[in-house]
Amino acid sequence: MSRVFVVGATGVVGWRAVRDLVKAGHDVTAVARTPAKADMLQDLGATPVRVDVFDAAAVKEAVAGHDAVVNLATHIPPTWKMAMPRAWDENDRIRREVSRNLVDAALATGAQRYIQESIAFMYRDSGTAWVDQDTPLDPVPYVQSAVEAEDQARRFTDSGGIGIVLRFGGFYGPDSPQTRDMVRMARAHVAPALGRPDSYFPAIHLDDAASAVVAALDAPAGTYNVVDDALTWGEQMDALAGAVGVRRLAFPPAGASKLAGKGAALMSRSLRVSNTPFTEATGWRPAYPTGREGWPAVVREMGVAPAAKVGLLARILLLLLTIPALELGIWATVAPQSFFNSFPGGGRHWVAVDGPFNEHLVRDFGAMNLALALVLVVALVVGSRLLVTTAAGAALVFAVPHLLYHLFNLQVFSGSDQVANVVSLAITVLLPIAVIWSAQQTSVASSSKKSLVSP
Repeated sequence: MSRVFVVGATGVVGWRAVRDLVKAGHDVTAVARTPAKADMLQDLGATPVRVDVFDAAAVKEAVAGHDAVVNLATHIPPTWKMAMPRAWDENDRIRREVSRNLVDAALATGAQRYIQESIAFMYRDSGTAWVDQDTPLDPVPYVQSAVEAEDQARRFTDSGGIGIVLRFGGFYGPDSPQTRDMVRMARAHVAPALGRPDSYFPAIHLDDAASAVVAALDAPAGTYNVVDDALTWGEQMDALAGAVGVRRLAFPPAGASKLAGKGAALMSRSLRVSNTPFTEATGWRPAYPTGREGWPAVVREMGVAPAAKVGLLARILLLLLTIPALELGIWATVAPQSFFNSFPGGGRHWVAVDGPFNEHLVRDFGAMNLALALVLVVALVVGSRLLVTTAAGAALVFAVPHLLYHLFNLQVFSGSDQVANVVSLAITVLLPIAVIWSAQQTSVASSSKKSLVSP
């Protein structure tokens, strides 16, 4: 049993690490900034302590008497703020100052081991080649502080202790704000990925990151990558899509990472990172070897119901809406004079009898139908209840005033054309209503193993 001092103990990795350290029989002291967080740590079996981690003297006093010091402290900004220039300032300060204070305290008080959290996506783009801890780094400015924090762990080793750097992959787990953002995007059929589908990005489930902290108490000094078994972005997004019940996720355009800023470009590198040195040194293995196992577990724990998928009837009715929208759109856009003179065909002239020819209006009518057809086709292919209902609602918004106009202007038609006109336009109203009704009768999609792979 070791006495372990943990900073960053209430973060998404920290509280799990505290839990696992206690379960492994270690005596854990954990830093808490509020009474509520202190209560949480106490419930996990740790001894909470309140200390200003930027105060070197206070840190030295708190660390005294511990065998190992674990630094998991970070301050990652919300997803929507990550591209802002100053969003990472607090995180940089924590990595630089807190790591220095902790190493100084550990050396001064005789701790034998120091463990520093770092990140596994600072390496240069390596394509399909395997990446290990000796692969050259190519950090962007907002992660330079992680390199400096790693240097503190090496200083601890150089001074006679056992310094460990754990380069974690991108975290995902049910209580991670970034994960919640990713799941929301996936349910909207958007891939929360900035890399190409065939590029690699290192990831790690939060539970596996925590268990790696425990394993690191028995590792030789050095730098290790703590990642799951390598998958491409495409494979990871297929796993996420299957977990939320979506058939396919749309990747952002190839240049999206450049538009999102230099920091996002880091996420677009292909990094096939290996965990072999760490597994061989400690015997650690991730409980979730890849996102194929991890994402379904995360989504279940979040209590997120898989996206509802419509049945065959709704799809057939949607197809019946799509075909005439395409026909009208192409005809009126490509040949507006022919459409004006000859619609709906068979010797009838429903447009020409109601006013003079206006090419602008006829082409706009055609373009509007093409736009509607695009929405209908996407809904037909994706099949989610939200998209199908939205597309049918758009068709209904057009169909109702169109029907009402003709009901009040039937005098321009002959008797048989009046009946045909009313019947055909009534169908354009009833069909989207039927689609919406049918879509509401469907159940949530299966997230079976088969659905993990996009067609």
